[in-house]
Amino acid sequence: MSALHLNIDSYTLFWYYILGLVLLIGLAHITTYFFNVRAARLNLKTQRAFLLRTQRHLSTFWWVLIAAILVMVFGVTGALVVCAIVSFMGLREFVTLTPVKSGDYRALFFSFFVFLPLQYVLIGLQEFGFFTVLIPVYAFLLLPILTIVHADTDRFLSRSASMQWGLMIAVYCLSHTVAILQTQAVIDFSTAGKALMLLFFLILVRFSMLWQHLADYAFRSRTTRIAAKIHSRMTWQGFVVSALMNALIAAAFFKLTPFTFWQAAIAGALIASSAVFGRLVMRGITYSLGIKDWGELTGGQQGVMDRLDAFLYAAPIFFHYAQFVTEHGGF
Repeated sequence: MSALHLNIDSYTLFWYYILGLVLLIGLAHITTYFFNVRAARLNLKTQRAFLLRTQRHLSTFWWVLIAAILVMVFGVTGALVVCAIVSFMGLREFVTLTPVKSGDYRALFFSFFVFLPLQYVLIGLQEFGFFTVLIPVYAFLLLPILTIVHADTDRFLSRSASMQWGLMIAVYCLSHTVAILQTQAVIDFSTAGKALMLLFFLILVRFSMLWQHLADYAFRSRTTRIAAKIHSRMTWQGFVVSALMNALIAAAFFKLTPFTFWQAAIAGALIASSAVFGRLVMRGITYSLGIKDWGELTGGQQGVMDRLDAFLYAAPIFFHYAQFVTEHGGF
């Protein structure tokens, strides 16, 4: 498999794609706005609710473009710093909702100021053998020790599990977003080439959520919901549409990646599938904690974890897929 499909002028190519996406998303925003005004005038409540949710989906694309531009401007180092800051905010948001006692303070300190920065340092050094086991193995073993030495066994299991989940979701899973840029698949890419690879992944995650949203509204089936008590709109039909549409888009733009046509198509389907279930799992966590959205902590509509839910499952899946394809050749 060729290490690089991109042409030499990947810098120009990157800005062409950014401009094209800006025009496409902007046009979608304008169209949705006018349909929303019409629905409000005709008092079409169901359609208006759908269009408002569509606008929220479209708004997240701007953050995706900003993230790709930051990588383009500041390189992988800048991406590591930004992602680490977002992880800190996400972990703080997670810990705020979970049971914590004075005996957990040392474990919390290690979570925020040892394991979190070390995770990103290891990615920057391309120590993938260590980075992939740091939190699932070493943090898993050490953090309960730091808590149990205080001899506080009150809800010990639930407290330890909550801390582990916070680290895994907010740090470990999210860190794979930038780890993608350090894989052997793209190690020889220019900064612009890596930014294009990141844009490919981020856009596919957001598109998967958009396709799911549109298909769910089109089918509006009550009998084929994936998890009705957790998400009242997500259907299996939407899941299939999301995976198929993402596969088509990924295949169409496979030259932005180190993948072949079919490898890119599979990547697109994997991203869509994992993004959908990532959203469901994260919503399941909030429901178990007695809230609907993470944003309820700050009084806003969405919190950090709400905006990242789809990426948290998709990033590790895409990272390991890219590693597998690189190490085992094409198919």
